[in-house]
Amino acid sequence: MVKFVIGITGTIGSGKEVVKEALSKNFSCYSVSLSSVIQAQMKKKADRKSLQDMGNELRKKYGNFILAKLATDYMQRDKEMIIVDGIRNPGEVDYLKKTFGNKFFLIAVDAPRELRWERIKARGREGDPKTWEEFLAADERDQGVNEPLYGQRVKECIQMADFLLVNDGTQEEVNEKVLRIVKELKARE
Repeated sequence: MVKFVIGITGTIGSGKEVVKEALSKNFSCYSVSLSSVIQAQMKKKADRKSLQDMGNELRKKYGNFILAKLATDYMQRDKEMIIVDGIRNPGEVDYLKKTFGNKFFLIAVDAPRELRWERIKARGREGDPKTWEEFLAADERDQGVNEPLYGQRVKECIQMADFLLVNDGTQEEVNEKVLRIVKELKARE
């Protein structure tokens, strides 16, 4: 029986994956990523920009909610918590709120820009920005700069969040912040 559906949004390099892992340690979870939904539609491995472009095309063609709807089709509902990460458009947030009602909570993850750039360089993920200029362009695109309504609009998603987690410290500090959120969620049961 699903008690919570947690959406995760946030800026590039902010540590969304770390937050997802910390949540998974505290609950029996099923996790689905909106980028994996896009990847399944593409039928081939794609870089970050290609995934974003395809996500934009899907939202343009079917509506801003489509990635969240497709993700709910994949969800296993026999877990205590479902985590939906990779939320980048307010239409996705709205759909999840409408579908799951008071079981849905959105966590936004952010960190100072320079720290996020250092993390991007350190992780060396394929498709990540390689220069400061590329990072700034990717960050601005994520935020919604020059993006259509069906595009990347992380800044607006962050403003819709139930919880804001600033990930500017150690792994232990992030875990403590996640535990505080978990306690608050459990108090709402």
